[in-house]
Amino acid sequence: MTQSSNRKTQVESIMGSEVLDTSEPHLLFIGVITRPHGVKGEVWVKIVNKADKFIDEQISNVLLGVDQVLYELETYRIHRNGLLIKFTGCNDRNHADSFRGSKVYIPVDQLKPLRPNEYYVKDLIGLSVFTENGEHIGDLVEVLPTGANDVYSILGDEGEILLPAIKSVIKCVDLVEKKMTVQLIPGMRKR
Repeated sequence: MTQSSNRKTQVESIMGSEVLDTSEPHLLFIGVITRPHGVKGEVWVKIVNKADKFIDEQISNVLLGVDQVLYELETYRIHRNGLLIKFTGCNDRNHADSFRGSKVYIPVDQLKPLRPNEYYVKDLIGLSVFTENGEHIGDLVEVLPTGANDVYSILGDEGEILLPAIKSVIKCVDLVEKKMTVQLIPGMRKR
């Protein structure tokens, strides 16, 4: 599955949909370094899907790139819908520019704890999805980020059913039983 298989999502009217890298289940993908910022070694990270709301003052290091190399943070701050980061030992623009294009990951244990009704998407993928009447409609195969809320792609005998991840549709998520209970809105099915 693609990156979307391991995102963080919340069943609320407004959802957080942060991306986790599929190769390492304990890392949250927060964004990509797009450019150096200033001349003192800072880089600007384009944040994906509101990942900044899970960042707090406890973060001391990040992992970069496909090899997920550990870098210690000297400073970081939210800046213009992005994140400004200064790595320990990175003191000039040229060094900062060498990080351009690197994906930035944060160890999950450095993040704020999950709130009620908030889940890692990797835990949702594969859940069996049932209506409130107990009818099995398929399995959750992908979570699609949208502007207002995520959309859950359910694949079953009828084909794909797309469900908005909102309280009025998603009634119960039971990770122990690997089951999701939903209330279908008229018109969601192709029948």
